[in-house]
Amino acid sequence: MIRYILIILGTFFSFSCNSSKPDDPPEPPVIPPPSTEIGEKSIQLWVDAHANFSRFATKEIITQYLQTMKKTGFNEAYVDVKPGIGYALYNSDILPKLTKWGNETVNRDWDYLQFWIDEGKKYDIKIIASISALGFGSSTLKEGFVYDSQNWDGKTQMAMVNNNPDNIEDSRNRSGIDAAFLNPVFPEVQSLVISIAGEIVAKYPGLKGFCLDYCRWYNNGDGRYYGFEDATIAAFETWSGLKVNSKNDIITASGGMGRLFPQWTEFRTMTITNLITNIRSRIKSINKDIEFHLWASADWGSRYGVSQNWASKKYSPTGGHYTSTYKNTGFADQLDVFSLGAYADAVWKSEAPANSVWSVENFVTTYANYIMDDCKVCGSFNLTSYKNSSVSDAIYLCLKNTDGVMVFELSHVIKNNHWTAIEDGIKRVMK
Repeated sequence: MIRYILIILGTFFSFSCNSSKPDDPPEPPVIPPPSTEIGEKSIQLWVDAHANFSRFATKEIITQYLQTMKKTGFNEAYVDVKPGIGYALYNSDILPKLTKWGNETVNRDWDYLQFWIDEGKKYDIKIIASISALGFGSSTLKEGFVYDSQNWDGKTQMAMVNNNPDNIEDSRNRSGIDAAFLNPVFPEVQSLVISIAGEIVAKYPGLKGFCLDYCRWYNNGDGRYYGFEDATIAAFETWSGLKVNSKNDIITASGGMGRLFPQWTEFRTMTITNLITNIRSRIKSINKDIEFHLWASADWGSRYGVSQNWASKKYSPTGGHYTSTYKNTGFADQLDVFSLGAYADAVWKSEAPANSVWSVENFVTTYANYIMDDCKVCGSFNLTSYKNSSVSDAIYLCLKNTDGVMVFELSHVIKNNHWTAIEDGIKRVMK
């Protein structure tokens, strides 16, 4: 057993929504091209695989929406090509092709990602391919990559339920979570994700960038921390030199932080940082000019719960959650562009006086305290919370305070006809 754990660690540490149908896009007003005052800022739209699965069954619909995006002012698009179900919307030799999701079936005899790249060039919209880095199955449908084979048994992320060491739950067996997640402690999991990243970058040289989403341990705010299977605990002991007498040494029976919680948090975070570092190394070895992007929640103070330290290594946090060496897990220096997920119900701080931290305004004006100029940052926000006037405000705040804006997500723009509000927000910065 120890030999197996050491092999894991040797390999591991050796490297430094909603379904919709095809429809015609609304006809937005024609607007002039961006003025020089907006400079080279990125104005991005996210195209989610699940929410737009049936919508983009034909090339013609992609073309229509690219035209609309161009007229509105977008110059980049994130195209989700390996969503959380674990199948591919690109020509993969590693993953099965995504043709069915629940009761939706779409068969294409053409290359979905390549068409976005080629057609995007016609409208000067650059494409960034996005993947759900560790999501590999729909736990709600019990479908997807990790359900197709026994090869991944024991290698998915597992949680301790109700802080009971004897009640360990596989993410494949849960319902209503974002995805069934693979465990990045295992070298074969890291190898799979790195290979997928390398394959996409190698096969699609026309991409502007490659983006990671869900590159973290799972936690959806219900108090369940993942990484409590025996193999992860054993790897933690070997890494730290500390003995876990009970899993309650990490999370107490009452749900508090146990004596080993800070060291365990650093260990889990380093697994994620090492994976990100390895992916960067692979894709840059294939195409040194491709941009490396990652999306994560803008609320840095909550990231220890998913062990995702997007800060600079120069940032030293304080508090009982962290060890004195936690700062070494920061990965901002590995990114070219960080997509800052300012996903808050309030746009302005004044709209949330009781907790102004959770506002777009706060997130886009405080991120530099953590990033410390290690990479570019584009503010992003989720449209589901906002009316048109607030959409314009969110666009304005992101463009004024960061290197660009990412709007999540196309299906919400369509559903609520936000095209004009987005255009207005862009124009406000151009004045």
